[in-house]
Amino acid sequence: MSGTEARTRLPKKLGKQPLVEAIFEMRFESQFPVSTIWPGILYSSLAGDKIMEQLPSLSIPKEIRDADPNFAYVPVCRISWGNYWILIGDKVFAVATKIPYNGWDEFKAHILGAYTTILQTGMIKSISRCSMKCIDILDSVPFEASECFRLQCSIGERDAAGSTFHVNIGFRDQDILHTLQVISLMTMNIVTGGQLVGPLLDVDSVMELGGESSDSFLSKLSERADKLHDANKRIVFDSLSEKALEYLEPVYE
Repeated sequence: MSGTEARTRLPKKLGKQPLVEAIFEMRFESQFPVSTIWPGILYSSLAGDKIMEQLPSLSIPKEIRDADPNFAYVPVCRISWGNYWILIGDKVFAVATKIPYNGWDEFKAHILGAYTTILQTGMIKSISRCSMKCIDILDSVPFEASECFRLQCSIGERDAAGSTFHVNIGFRDQDILHTLQVISLMTMNIVTGGQLVGPLLDVDSVMELGGESSDSFLSKLSERADKLHDANKRIVFDSLSEKALEYLEPVYE
């Protein structure tokens, strides 16, 4: 397989799961202080154990958060919901996975459950975008970072082999804008304790919606979630080298 060919067959699952976080996010406008209203609604509506906490960004005055693009889409509240997180801000809502990742079917069910609850409140004026972001770390991989990716990178006579690197590429595929990032070495602390250390692969896939209504968004949510997940997954596997994929123990149907 050449460096430009896409994989025609993707694994159903991996024996060694590199995914440390997957996030399905929505950005919106609202005239209501949803970051203080939605946590209570979600806490009382969703089944399962939940723990709610305020994040440090809540200490920033709302006027500053609204005016500064660096803070506008930062969550101010987080709910631990079983094996998932719910993240809530004044203009952002997201559902994210914890470790271990239990597969797309379960993740999607939690996305639909949480999003349906808040979309039916009627508090959203318009929705500007939705996205799927997946972060993978090849923990303790026993070979060079440059061997983990289908990466052709050089500057002058110097290439990535045996070197440190941080590569960021943005590209569009039909109605999805992808940002692909690979880093030769990353250390991530796990909430439950311990660390993951290894090369990082980060794929962020975004659909711009141009101010869609909550009713329209909800009617298309399942289809769009699948589309973003499938597109993101394909880029992840197209980015991994054969050697790295074999190390991750792929299982095919």
